[in-house]
Formats: sequence, structure tokens, C-alpha cells
Amino acid sequence: MEADTILEGFLNSINMHGLKYNKLIGDGDSSVTKRLNEVLPYGNDFRVKKIECKNHLLRNYTTKLSAIAKQTDYPISIRKHILTNIVRFRSDITKATKHYINSDIPFQTKIAELRKDISNSPYHRLGQHNNCAVYFCSGTKSGEINLIPLAEQSKMMTSINNVVYRLLTHADSLIENVDNNPCEQLNSIINKHVGGKRINYTQKNNYKTRVEAAILSYNSKNYLRTLHKKMTTASPGKTAKRYMSNIERIRKNTVMRRRKLFCEGGKRKKPMIKYSGPDADYGLAEPLDGLISDNDLKKKKKNFLKQLNEVNREDLEYVTREQSLSNDWHNERKKRLTASNFGEICKMRKNTSCRKKVYSLLYRPNTTCKQTTYGIQMEPLARAHFETLYNVHVQICGLFCDKEFSYLAATPDGLIGENSILEIKCPFAAKDSLNAVEAVEMKMLQYCSIENGELTLKKDHKYYYQIIGQLRITNRKFCYFVIYTPNWTNTQKIEYDDVFWRTKMVDKLKLFYLECLLPEIVDPLYGKRFLTSDIRDPDHIKHQINKK
Repeated sequence: MEADTILEGFLNSINMHGLKYNKLIGDGDSSVTKRLNEVLPYGNDFRVKKIECKNHLLRNYTTKLSAIAKQTDYPISIRKHILTNIVRFRSDITKATKHYINSDIPFQTKIAELRKDISNSPYHRLGQHNNCAVYFCSGTKSGEINLIPLAEQSKMMTSINNVVYRLLTHADSLIENVDNNPCEQLNSIINKHVGGKRINYTQKNNYKTRVEAAILSYNSKNYLRTLHKKMTTASPGKTAKRYMSNIERIRKNTVMRRRKLFCEGGKRKKPMIKYSGPDADYGLAEPLDGLISDNDLKKKKKNFLKQLNEVNREDLEYVTREQSLSNDWHNERKKRLTASNFGEICKMRKNTSCRKKVYSLLYRPNTTCKQTTYGIQMEPLARAHFETLYNVHVQICGLFCDKEFSYLAATPDGLIGENSILEIKCPFAAKDSLNAVEAVEMKMLQYCSIENGELTLKKDHKYYYQIIGQLRITNRKFCYFVIYTPNWTNTQKIEYDDVFWRTKMVDKLKLFYLECLLPEIVDPLYGKRFLTSDIRDPDHIKHQINKK
């Protein structure tokens, strides 16, 4: 219900206010953002950016830190220190955020510097001040104990960094310094007026009238007196006047706190109802009406491809170098087919519907798990280890587009010199293995095999397709494929195979993008009824399915 209500506001914002809303302040629940990305109220080239509520971010941070501190596997001295100073862990984040909000530096620089200080904040609070900024602290205090060595030895620091990573990814939201307190305050007033769903107010105008009364109360802070005088043409009695006088006094005492529209504090938000979408077999099984003609679809596809061809490749790579931390990176990837998906697409059977894959590429929300989080956190360590091991410099890069096919893109983990790229894998399953042979024999690395005593990437695995695609798109010859674990590291030098690209990849990728993905990009059908069955299957797939 909440997602539908907000979506309706976006759909009518131009008619009602002459505005397009490009940002949405929300909490950790992705259902509203997911719905907006499915429907695309302003068209496929205008996406709404979600700004996380700062209160929810910080509350989630301290809650998860407290949960870690209650795990008896970790040293009790650190656990007690965290629980005793849990509020200070939060205040470290707010202090750093306020500093950069007030700093006179570019917005992107603020975000980058804030991420550094957020990453360092648990080290500061646990007694290690090597990387603390000057404004943040003055160094080690007298009698302070450095708990970091013990935390790293017990692997507690890894768990703490996992929690900190969520704040890192939302540093831009912290800089925005906003929350959704007004919405929650209004919802709480509505709940009071409707009796917390305990009474049936579904009769004509009952619920609507009570919501209007709640809005009147929220905006005027004076609804009792207003309604009483309107209905009785007389002022309220002595008791009501005393009540309103007390309320007014309390509000005046808190005027400084309420001076800002978005203030600190606020009530906990009640769990939202999750929307699972309509049932394809219950009332919505009829074909979708109102489809555009094939000629109009071809024109839209042609215009979109023209726009992609006009994009400056060098500028795009530069502005997306923050990769998953960049909003531009996410938006530009949605318009293209990226190398991480090449393997699955090239290995699809001819009679396999493309609907689920198109849905996954365009609409499925970004989710994180411990394996993904572990890989993201270990990647900088793996890159630094590779640089030390081979005495080379790895340059961080953004999104590359193919010169010939502008709708094919890739983001390697780094560039080496003028002719090589780096691809890093940090397998969570093999993190405790002693060596590569053990990892393969125990089936922790199913994408590798041992050949002539060396760890080798299988050529039929999707990672190999990804690497060949990256080499083609970046126009480079070699890829250093690094598998990194705390106990061992393996590096394989893979050379670009043009025959493999031409015979097993390029035609399938072109066909999938132009016939499966592009139609849904330029003329989205899924958002009309939220059914994957509405997504188009091209004629060649339908023909193969019918033959089967």
C-alpha cells in the first residue's frame, strides 16, 4: 500500500505541481524504490535516486555492532568496550558527517573523504589512531589500550568492517543529512485517529475523514479547537482549553529542536507491508493490451542506440570510477549489457525464455549477502597484495564501452600498464583453505581445475566469458586473473582469444541485447502489471519453444 501511494504521487507530480522528483528519502526497505524502478514514472532515461534516512542508517549501525558485541566467540574485553561506548561509535559518524557537510569542497570530494573517516572510525574508537584526521582526534590518550591487534587476531574486525561497509556505501546519503521523520510523525497521528486498525472504518468517508483530520492536526497543531468551534459555534470548555495551553507550552519549549524541517529523533517506523505483486494465474492472465506497433518499437530502439553511440567513452569511464559506489555507474549499466552477464547469456539454450534474465538485469533490486560483502571488502587487500607481489601499479577504472557495440560494457577490477587488466576473485567458500589444491579437491573453487600442477580457470565457466569480454571491450591483450585468500594467492595470465569471441560470444550477445533487453528498455511492459510474463520474448525464441 505504501509503495502504491508513493508511486501515485510520482505519477501525478507533473500534473499537480509541475515537478519531477529525482530523489526519494526512505529507509532500508527497498519495496518503494523497487516499484519506482519497475514503473519508471518519468520514462526510462529518468531514474529516481534513493536517499537513505540518516536515522535508520545510524540505528542499524549501532544495532548490528551491539549484536556483534554479544557474540561470545569474540574476546570479552572488546565486547565490553563496544557495548560501553556504543553511542560514541554513532557519534563518531555524525561528527565526521557534520565536518564534511560544513566543508567548502566539491560534493564528490566530501563523499570520498567521509568514506575514509567512516572506514577508520572503528579503529579510532578501539584505540588505533594512525589514520585519524586532525579534526577527528588529537592522537592516543593517556592510558588508552589499542584493541585492534586482538580484534584482528580473533577476526572480530572483519565482522565490524562488514557492518561499517553499509555506511560506506551510503556516505552520499549521510552528506545529504535528511530523514523521513515528517512522514513517520504523520503516520503516527493517522494511526491515533483510526484506532490503530482496531475499528472498521471502511464505510463511506470514514477513513478519509479521519486521515484529513490527522493532516489538519499535523499542519495546524490546533485541530481540536478548530473543529469544535466549527461544529458547535462555541469555544471549547475549561478542560479543553487547559489541555491546549499545556500542549502549546510544550511545543514552545522545543521550538529550537523543531526549527529544522528534518530534525533529529523520531519514532520507530512500523513494519511496512511487503508487496509481492499480482498473481499471474488469478485475474491477470489475459494478454496485455495497448502495445505499440512494431514500427514504433523499431524507431525507439534506433533512437536509443543513437544516444548510446553519441556518449563519450572516456568521460563515461572517468565519472564511473567509484564503480558500485557511483550512482552514474548503476544508471549507465542499466542501459547496457555488462561483461559479468556475458557467460550466462552466451550459454542460454535457444528454447529458453529471456524474460527472467531481462527481469533480473532491469528490475531485480541489488541484494547483498555475506559472500558478496566479503568479496568487496577483500578486493582492496587483494589489489594491494598483487601490486606488492609483482611490483606494478594497478589503476582503478570505471565503465568501459565497446567501440563497435556501444551497448556492451565492462568494468575490470583495474588496469595494468597499457595492455593488461586485473580481475580479482575472493571466494568466501575458500577463505579458510590452506592452498589451491585443497580448495579444488574440496570443491570450493568449482570454476577452476588443476592442470599440470597449476590452478587454471575453466574455459566453459562464466568467469572466462567475462574476462574475454573485458579484454575485448577495453581493447587489451592480457588479464591477470587473481584468486586471493588470507592463506594463499594464485595468479593466472589469460590472453585474449578473438576466435572465442567471434565464434561463441558476439553474435549471441548482439541478439540478446537487440531482441530481448533493448525492447524492454525503450518500452517497458513489466511495470504495467508487474508480471514477468508481460516481458517480450522475441520471435526466434517463441519459435524454438513451440518446436520443443
